[in-house]
Formats: sequence, structure tokens, C-alpha cells
Amino acid sequence: MIRQGKSRKLISLDDLATRASRSEISSIGTVVNKIMGIIRDPSSSAVQLKEMIEIDPPLSAKVLRRANSAIYGLKREIKSIREAIVLIGFNTVRELCLSLKIAKFFSDEKASANYSRKKLWKHSLAVALCGKYLCRREFRQEGDDIYSAGLLHDLGIIVEEQFLPEAFEEIARISAEQGLSIVAAERQVLGFTHADIGQKLVSAWRIPEELAMAIGRHHQPFPCPEPFARTTMIISVSDYACRKAGITCGEVPEDSGNDYSRCLDALKLSPEALEVIVEDVAAELEELERSGDLYL
Repeated sequence: MIRQGKSRKLISLDDLATRASRSEISSIGTVVNKIMGIIRDPSSSAVQLKEMIEIDPPLSAKVLRRANSAIYGLKREIKSIREAIVLIGFNTVRELCLSLKIAKFFSDEKASANYSRKKLWKHSLAVALCGKYLCRREFRQEGDDIYSAGLLHDLGIIVEEQFLPEAFEEIARISAEQGLSIVAAERQVLGFTHADIGQKLVSAWRIPEELAMAIGRHHQPFPCPEPFARTTMIISVSDYACRKAGITCGEVPEDSGNDYSRCLDALKLSPEALEVIVEDVAAELEELERSGDLYL
């Protein structure tokens, strides 16, 4: 057993990120960059989104299957991507593309006493939705970048699980046996955390630095450079609030209540307002699960 406070250098952060970037995981970066390019370009159109989807037959099929889900309550079958964009909306289809591409790395359930890949996906989607709704309700912004960062904020856990399975099992064991947060256990075993891995990986994909910073500091939002502070704090409070509500992958919650309170103060948010948003997110996830659309 590794004694608390000691870390064993199994692999460097740079080497692990390089290995992951040479795997299928790197395809996420391509899709995210394409979709974010459409989001950030004021001249972009539904035609560009349609063309991006149609050159990827598996993605097209999944978007159409999801668009025809009972959750949207449409009275006729959607048979084309163009119809999907018109009937369920440009923003909805765009978010679907991101979710579908990222979700496949959370499929093929792997579970243990202290971890579940499906629960990790549910948590990631919850943080994305919570952050987006927080932006829209409290800041009157769309929250597209926040949604992307929320989906990706725990990607480093998937990297650990796939590329360092023995270390990952040891992290889960130490967390359970010693009552440590996953972050503290990661530092013992690896010397760095899943947040560090995620930030390193998405930075290599040339995803905007604001999102990379939010992914890298979602467990430790202070201090954070001012241009990135609000996005980082939104992801941090969304992550903490969802875990506090039980929407988690099974790890022991860390003691980050002080950072949570500081973030709420800095964002001028009340705990009650965020709790309402989390309740709405939980209800939406429940509906997705009931319709069979949560695990894409």
C-alpha cells in the first residue's frame, strides 16, 4: 500500500497525454473544434452543421435516432438531418453532436465498488447542463462553451482508466479505504490529477484556453487568472453542486465546501438558486433515463 503523502512516478503527465492523444480519444478534439468553430462564427449556419454531421454516417444515424425520441414529443418521423435541425433546433442538434461523440468513451460499462463509467457520464452531462442553465438564467448568456467544458471536465478519469488501469484501481481502493477524495488519491498514486490530465489533453487539441483552464482547475478554482475565472468557477460550482446532490460517479466527495462558497460569492449566486437548477437538471436526466436516451 502507498503511504499517504507519498507518490510513485508511474508515468509523467506529458507522456500520458501523448499516449492519449495518439488514441481514438483524440477524435473528440476534432469534433469539439468543428462545433466550436460553428458556435463562435457569427456567419455560421445550419447548412454547415448539417454538412458536418452528414459526412459522419454513425453520427448522422445517432442524431436521427435521438431526434425521433419520445422526449421531443414530435408527431412525425424525422428522416433527415435538415429536418432535425428545423424541428428540434440548431442549438439542440449541436449539443447532441457533442454529447454523442463524447459519450461513446463512457460506454461499455466498467464498474467497481467505487466507480461506474455510466455514472461518470451522467455526472458529466449533469455538470454540462447545470453550467449551461446557470449561464442562461443568471447571466443571460447561451453557455455553449460552458456546456462543452462540462462534458469534458472529467475526461482525465477516462484516460486514467483506459491507459493506467492498475493505477486507476489503486486510486479507487485508496479513496475507499482511507476516505480520501479521488483527487487526493490521484496525487498519492500518480503525482497529478484527472483535472491535470484533462487540461493537458484539451490544450493539445487547441481548444480555447478558457475551457482548458476550467477543466484543469474545476477542483481548485482559486487562484485563477482573471480572464478565465468566471468560466472556471461556473464549472467548479456545477461540479460540486451535482456531486452534493448525489449525481456522481461514486467517488468520496472532497472537502471543497470553502471554495464552493467563495465561488458563489464571487459569482453573486445564492445557494438556493443553484439548488433549483440542480433539481431541474436531475429531473431532465430522469426523463432521459426513462426514455432510454441517457446512455447514448
